[in-house]
Parts: sequence; structure tokens; C-alpha cells
Amino acid sequence: MCSIAVVGMAVTAVATGVQMYAQNQAQKSQAASAKAAASANAQMAENQAATHREQARNEIAKGIADRERQQRHAARAMGEQRANMGASGFEMDSGSNLSLLAESAGEHQYDSAVITSNAEQAAWQHEVAAMNAVNQGSMFNWQAANANSGRGAANMGMFGTLLGGIGTGIGQYNQWQQVQQKPGTPTASTQKWDAVRR
Repeated sequence: MCSIAVVGMAVTAVATGVQMYAQNQAQKSQAASAKAAASANAQMAENQAATHREQARNEIAKGIADRERQQRHAARAMGEQRANMGASGFEMDSGSNLSLLAESAGEHQYDSAVITSNAEQAAWQHEVAAMNAVNQGSMFNWQAANANSGRGAANMGMFGTLLGGIGTGIGQYNQWQQVQQKPGTPTASTQKWDAVRR
């Protein structure tokens, strides 16, 4: 009976150690996976931010090109208008013709300002998206840096497993002690032998 109790306690100790090791390895694996996922997400957010910044630059460049094209068109239109007025014999430096030229110039300047404003607004939207991506990237970097934060809970789980194993071992030892202290108490093997003899 002594050897069976010792073997039982040894098996309990080994099982407890194996279970604690498995818990430790699982926590390490989870932390590594969480860190890898967070790092990958941070890299994707950084790439998105770079893409949005490039799109913002493109919007500004497109706005400048559109404004310059509009200004060239306006200059041609104003030149044609002056030429037509001059060919008709109208005086351009006074009266309604001067007002008409000033109004046309104002409309062309307004169109130019609208083009610039639209480009700046589109660029700003991309800049905001880039800032949001940077903020997300910061959050993912924080998650990667704190991937091991569950270590305390894992340690508590391993401690609970250890205590459970110790408790089981103590229970087995106490059962063995009870059997040892009662002389004449039939063991399982003596009970079988008695049953065979009858």
C-alpha cells in the first residue's frame, strides 16, 4: 500500500508540474500571438497614414494644376472680351464696359478660389485620415508593448494549479496515513484474498 500511495503522490506531483508548464507555455504563445498581431496592425496603420499623406499631397498638386489651367482659360477669355470690345469701338476704361470687365475678372478669381478651397478641403480630409491612422498605430504599438500584461493572471492560474496539486497530494497522503494507523483494516488486496478463500 505504501508504494501505491507514493506512486500516486508522485504522479500527482508530476501531473501538477506538467499542467503548470502547459499553462506557462500557453500564456507565452498567446502573448507572442497578440504581440505579432498588434505589430502587424500597427504597420498597416502606418502604411495607411503614409497613403493618406500622399493623397493629400496629390490633392494639393491637382488643385494647383486645376487653378493654373482655370487662370489661363480666364486670361484668354478676358483677352477675347477686350478684343471684341475694342473691335466694336467701345471704350473699355470707363462706364459699363469697365464694369463688365471687372465683373468677369471677379468671377474668374472666384472660380480660382473655389478650386483652391476644394483642393485644400480634400487634402485636409486625407490629413485627418492620416492622423486617425497614426493614432490607431499608436494604440496597436501600445497593445504590442503590453502583450505580456496577462502574465500576472497566468501566474495566478499556475499558482492555483500548484495549490490544487498540493491539496490532492496531501489528501492522498492523509488517506494513506489513515490506512496505516488502523491495524487489521483490510486493504483491497486482502479483501480480494478473503473473497477467494471463501
